[in-house]
Amino acid sequence: MKFCIETFGCQMNYSDSERVVGILERAGWEKSDVSETADLVIFNTCSVRQKSEDKAVGAIRKLKQHIPNIHIGVTGCMVRQTGSRSTSSDPILKLNTVDFVFRIEDLGKVPKILEEFFPEKVEFAEEIQNYFSISPHVKNKKQVFVPIMQGCDKFCAYCIVPHTRGREISRPMEDILKECETLVQNGAREITLLGQNVNSYRNNGKKCFAELLREVDILKKFGLKRIRFTSPHPQDFKDDVIDAIAECETVCPCVHLPAQHGSNKVLKEMLRNYTVEEYEEIVKKLREKIPGCGLVTDIIVGFPGETEEDFQQLLNFGERMKFDFSYTAIYSPRKGTTAAERKDQIPLEEKKDRFRRFDEVVKKHALARRAEFIGKEVEVLFEQAKRQKDGLWRCGGRSAEFLEVYATCGRDMAGEIAKVKITDQDGFVLNGDLV
Repeated sequence: MKFCIETFGCQMNYSDSERVVGILERAGWEKSDVSETADLVIFNTCSVRQKSEDKAVGAIRKLKQHIPNIHIGVTGCMVRQTGSRSTSSDPILKLNTVDFVFRIEDLGKVPKILEEFFPEKVEFAEEIQNYFSISPHVKNKKQVFVPIMQGCDKFCAYCIVPHTRGREISRPMEDILKECETLVQNGAREITLLGQNVNSYRNNGKKCFAELLREVDILKKFGLKRIRFTSPHPQDFKDDVIDAIAECETVCPCVHLPAQHGSNKVLKEMLRNYTVEEYEEIVKKLREKIPGCGLVTDIIVGFPGETEEDFQQLLNFGERMKFDFSYTAIYSPRKGTTAAERKDQIPLEEKKDRFRRFDEVVKKHALARRAEFIGKEVEVLFEQAKRQKDGLWRCGGRSAEFLEVYATCGRDMAGEIAKVKITDQDGFVLNGDLV
């Protein structure tokens, strides 16, 4: 029996999908990369914005229309309950195209659910209680994702994640380190630690994300070259985390620190629990202790009640911070959140205009930042390679600062780390020569 998995959303979802693949292969199934050849397709969904949900629902309906007899399962942030039509009342099952749903933390129940649809086709159906104990099927062995926690306790006014992912649950540090060590011994050179708020990670009830970074850093003796993490929350970004980033050899000098806005009034209404000044103080310390540290953020424009004055404060904030990149989003109401119930929603055209204006500020500083690297050498972990007509290879990857870099190589260097001297810039992309 063959299955295919379609993943939408963030890195956490892609990490979850690796565990979905792992348990289905353990159940005796074979993975297919093409849904048309599969007996079962699992959709791992995202509900951060309405557009994400619409995209997943459209893909599900299109597949069922194209292949009426195919079986479809759904997981991810759109799912509230676990089971099939006969055992669950999850709203997604109202889509007559879906056979069963499961919360990702209930992944261990999936083989048992499959027995209902594929009798005698499931080799292993014993329930696994601990989702994290399921071994992931890692496609890219050089760059791996390791979830360290699930859920979120912050309950921001615009965000549906706490309602879909549940409250924060941290993995035991021992389990995380064991998984990391296995992955490194199997060839991993870059580990990305994942969680909704990674720096609120706890072990035995104590917040200790900085300690976890230092423990994973020890794996450099086995060949680990890089540690990344996403996403931290400014409220929990304390000095011990900054010190760990500065002192650990493998932690990359680039921090993805979601700000969400540059107006204290809007931040308060978003329930973000920090001020613009506190955010800027964190960035100041990062740049002092880690010279050249990259800074990536998340921003929402058009939050309900956002005035032109609030937006001007956001533009000024962007000018001061000089972000390397911003994952900027137009506010999207999510049913069940407090912001969605507000009457002072911003018209869509105005939100689009503000998105464009803020994007111009980010782009100006991001391009200037990349220009500073021309003539310098950076270490690149190549992620892809394409053979050219002249027989040489165009290889692309990321520097430790998370800058996208390409170089012409004599062979396929995907998965390898090498120094590149930057020669020129093409927008956000840097080009260079192997040293």
